[in-house]
Amino acid sequence: MKKNSLGTKIVMLTSFAVVALLSTGCVSKGTHESTLAELDKTQSSLTTAQERIYNKNQSILSQQLEIKKNNEEISKSKRELAELENNKLALQQELADSQTLLNASKRKIETMRQIEAETKKRNEIYARFVSKLQKMIDGGQLTVSIEKGRIVINLPDNVLFATGHAKVNAEGQKALKQIATVLKEFSDRSFQVEGHTDNVPIKSARYPSNWELSSARALSVVHLMTEEGVESKNISAAGFGEFHPRADNETKDGRTLNRRIEIIMLPNLDILSNELPKVIK
Repeated sequence: MKKNSLGTKIVMLTSFAVVALLSTGCVSKGTHESTLAELDKTQSSLTTAQERIYNKNQSILSQQLEIKKNNEEISKSKRELAELENNKLALQQELADSQTLLNASKRKIETMRQIEAETKKRNEIYARFVSKLQKMIDGGQLTVSIEKGRIVINLPDNVLFATGHAKVNAEGQKALKQIATVLKEFSDRSFQVEGHTDNVPIKSARYPSNWELSSARALSVVHLMTEEGVESKNISAAGFGEFHPRADNETKDGRTLNRRIEIIMLPNLDILSNELPKVIK
């Protein structure tokens, strides 16, 4: 539209110039022709200039469109790059989480292997206890069992002590010496001697309650064990009084079962510690 408008203006100007020349009066034929030729030349130059301007404008417009397209491509590439970066961060986090789970699984598997090995070893020790103490088991002097994952040697109090006393009698000393011989074989294991009573209260100057009596009896057993060669670092004593009964204290038979000494082989605390959650400082 701009090109046609400019051409129209040029034609009008040319016509106006011719009319002006003619209106001046006498003009020679040569001058008239010369003027017309000059006008044609000027019109041709203007047309050429117009075409150049038009082509230039078209080129500028094309370049502008190309720049706009390139800018859009750049914006799209930036968005895609940002999305890729976000995906990269998400994948890195997912990888870190997966590695954490893998490490936890490895630790759990290792702990389970250790527990399995500990259980196997405990069962082997239990079999040896039963084999070594079979005569005493058959004679009713003690029992050997696995309770809550622990090996428990259970001796009734009448095998070891007189009523209301904490000094081990002769029969009890003989029994404990046989047990000590077995415990000495397991220097890598820890044992706890636990004293238990029935709920009949005891009140004396020496034992104000069943706690004191049960603790004193447990300590008597520990001292005898260490004298027989059980390492002091591997054995301890605890008194529970009447608070961990095995049977109903309302019956005579129940009270008899509750008056006892238990020698417990403690579980491997290193393996147990692997099962506990880590404390965050």
